[in-house]
Amino acid sequence: MSVCELPSMTAIAPVGARRGWWESALEWVVDARSRRVISLVIGIWILNAFDLAFTVLSHEQGMLHESNPVASFILSLGTPSIVCYKIGLVLLGSYPLLRFRSARIAEMAAMTVLIVYAMLAVRWSSCYELYTLSFYHTPNLASAGPPIAPAIP
Repeated sequence: MSVCELPSMTAIAPVGARRGWWESALEWVVDARSRRVISLVIGIWILNAFDLAFTVLSHEQGMLHESNPVASFILSLGTPSIVCYKIGLVLLGSYPLLRFRSARIAEMAAMTVLIVYAMLAVRWSSCYELYTLSFYHTPNLASAGPPIAPAIP
């Protein structure tokens, strides 16, 4: 005896029958969701690259005091280690988003992560702006020479 498989829904539908507009719309939304999640993950990768560049740059300039003990230890090992660490974390985080990209929760999670990375990019921007302002507006007293004494009449 052979195992009998159940026919699919397309085999049951009468010949010439069209799908309803809601089925087509639902399929379009799910397909669009997959494309949106892929786009959001690409955005996450781009913002993560900027975060990595700013982290390495500010660490090398002595501006960064890392509060995360794991990241602080990895930063002490050198630039290649922090690059591998950040890429590994984003790979691990991207996998479930891409694996379940047609699910609504994956879209919401990708959007949340992208918003957090965007807020981090704004934070980095304001940090460098403050650093630039403090650098250019702080007088260099060592090269200014001795102060000029007021003339005594």
